[in-house]
Amino acid sequence: MKNTRIILSQEAKEVYKYLNLNIDSKTERMILKSVNQKVELIKLNPHYGNPLQNI
Repeated sequence: MKNTRIILSQEAKEVYKYLNLNIDSKTERMILKSVNQKVELIKLNPHYGNPLQNI
């Protein structure tokens, strides 16, 4: 199986870090869970969604 990297923009990285630190909020936990599920889905199926050009 080929390794898949998920690359986040700088703003997305900051929000992701914020979500990981604020696990007290139910809404933020739900958002983080949803993001993590999509990351796993992309890792399992790299052709999921609309691919971007190689950087």
